[in-house]
Amino acid sequence: MFFPIHPALSSYTWEIHSTVNRLELLNANMAPPHYPWSEGFNERIFLNIQLGIDIPIIGGENNRWLWYIGLPVSFNMIDDFFEQETAPVIDTDYWFGTKIESLYRLQLTWPKNISLRILPIFHESTHIGDEFALHMKDENPTDFYRINVSYEAWEIVAGLDEWESGRGNAFNLRLGMSGRWNTDGYYSTPYPSEIGSSLQPTSSYIIPSRGNLEYFGQFNTTIESGFPSFKNWVFQGGFELRNRILFDFFSTEAEKRSWTVNTSLGWYRYDDNVAARRIGFYMRLLAGQNPYGQFREQDGYFSFGAGISLGL
Repeated sequence: MFFPIHPALSSYTWEIHSTVNRLELLNANMAPPHYPWSEGFNERIFLNIQLGIDIPIIGGENNRWLWYIGLPVSFNMIDDFFEQETAPVIDTDYWFGTKIESLYRLQLTWPKNISLRILPIFHESTHIGDEFALHMKDENPTDFYRINVSYEAWEIVAGLDEWESGRGNAFNLRLGMSGRWNTDGYYSTPYPSEIGSSLQPTSSYIIPSRGNLEYFGQFNTTIESGFPSFKNWVFQGGFELRNRILFDFFSTEAEKRSWTVNTSLGWYRYDDNVAARRIGFYMRLLAGQNPYGQFREQDGYFSFGAGISLGL
C-alpha cells in the first residue's frame, strides 16, 4: 500500500523527537544563562509551539507485518509571551530526517507485537531568538556566546506492544539510542560573518563538543477502552528516562552526562479505525537537562506544561 494513513509506530506528544503539532503553556524554574529578562522568570507562563509532519513515502501491511518509510519534520519555538517589555522568542529548534519503521504482530496477549524504528540520518539545529541575541550584542557582548548547535545524527529504537487503533489497550516498552554522525561535535562557534564580530569576542574560545551517544527508555500506556478513557477519547500516559551529553563550552575535559525524566498524560480523540490523532489535551513534566538548543548546558531544569495537540 502506498502512502499509508499513518506511520507504523506512534509519535507521542511528549517525546523529544515528536512530530505532533502542539500548543503548550509552561512554567520553568530557571532562566537560560545570561537571559536579559530573567527577573520573575519562574513566575511567568511561556508559550511552546511545535509544528510537525511525518511525510509518507511508501508503506505496506498484511495480517502480520506493518512497515513504513517517511520523512519526519518538526519545528519547536519557546516564546516569553507574557514578558511585558518585548515578549521575545527565547529559542527555536528544528529537525528533519529519514525514518524506517516496522511492526510484527504476535499471537500473544502481551506483547501483541514487536517493533523497530530507525532514523538512518537526521539533521538538528537551533537558534536563540533574534531579540535575545541583539539585546546582548548591545548590552553585554563580552559575557555572551551564541553557540551554533547543529549536527547530523542517527537513532534506533526497539519496542514491545505498540498501540494499534482497534486492537485493544497497550502497554508499550521502548529502548533506544542515538549518536551523531559528524566528527566536529554537537556544537561550535559560528563564523563572525554569520553573526557579526561583536557577538564573538576574539579573546574567547569555544571548545568543540567531544561526547557522543545518548540512551533512553520509555514506557507508554494507551487505554482504548475502560477507565480513564471514554467514548472516542483515548487515554495515553508516558514516561521516559534519557541520558544525554551535558553541553560544556569552555572545559577541556570530556563533557559530563545528565539524566532527564520526561513524563506526560492526556486524552486524545481518534477517528474510528484510524490511528491518526486528531486533537488532544495533555499535561507534561520534565526534570533534568534543559532540552532546548545551546541551553543543554543547563542541568537542574524543571518545567511543567499543559496544552492541546493536533495530529494530522
